[in-house]
Amino acid sequence: MPVGLNPDEHELLARIAHRSYVDARTQEQIAEEFALSRPKVGRLLERARATGVVDIHIDTPRGLDLGLEDRLAEVFGLRHAIVAPAAAEPAEQRALVGRSAARYLERRLADGQRVAVGHGRDLAALAAAFREPTATGCVFVSAMGGSPSVDAPTNPNEIARVLADAADGTAHSLYAPAYVADGQVRDQLRRQDAVGGVFDLAATAALALVGIGGTDDECTMVRSGCLSAAEIARLRARGAVGDVLGTYLDAAGAAITAPHSERVMGLSLTELRNIPAVVAVACGPEKPLAILGVLRAGIVDALVVDEPNARAVLNLQSGARADRAQES
Repeated sequence: MPVGLNPDEHELLARIAHRSYVDARTQEQIAEEFALSRPKVGRLLERARATGVVDIHIDTPRGLDLGLEDRLAEVFGLRHAIVAPAAAEPAEQRALVGRSAARYLERRLADGQRVAVGHGRDLAALAAAFREPTATGCVFVSAMGGSPSVDAPTNPNEIARVLADAADGTAHSLYAPAYVADGQVRDQLRRQDAVGGVFDLAATAALALVGIGGTDDECTMVRSGCLSAAEIARLRARGAVGDVLGTYLDAAGAAITAPHSERVMGLSLTELRNIPAVVAVACGPEKPLAILGVLRAGIVDALVVDEPNARAVLNLQSGARADRAQES
């Protein structure tokens, strides 16, 4: 017998719990059967759980750590945090993160919703795993220019097309490079309807999908030829730890002003902040500081990430808090 219950209480709680959890009766139906008020039935069901009369067991899939997701969301003020289980191989890890991100997007999409789409390998993995959602009429819009030097699956136009095809929606491509010669060229292009119109659609989207880029010599921006190894090295020297749509951030979440900044053909941080929901997808052993910087920038509402990065980012944040406490 559970501690603290007499035989009569134990029997009543067991009967009511059986009606609720086994027979799937409503609280109104149980109240009528036992001549109780509905609030009283609710309190008795709570007592049944508290005393152990009801012991709920959830068969959690291997690798799913809901507590880790909750901590990540709480520490960084996220609406949602989705953590994919750790994998031994980088390709498998990216596929797991992509699948988790795809399932999340399928659940979140609403009919007719417009989605701004970024670039990179992690978003390409999302697109590859994306299946037909229940929402209809969705519109996917490129939020950044592309590059002919990078594999098609990681270009925003291609990612938007794949998502639109899977969702039986439509895609709007941005026919512009990720980086142009200078700020004057950028401004001229954005004034053209063919380019500026797509940016306007992306900037007024209900949801944005973005990757989080690193600053290593093998990052997407270097591989795509958008930035040289020397340029990325100079960004690192300025404190850059990662980027979102070509805007680089330091570990505190502040944007890095650099010569390349005015050449970026992508939504700005200000434009991203005006989008109601920004979903970031990231994985890879080189990403903890990049993810931390982006989370501290306050532009992300939901994060889909691999377990090693989730733990590393929480450790970095915890270490920073401990350092500030010692200084004070």
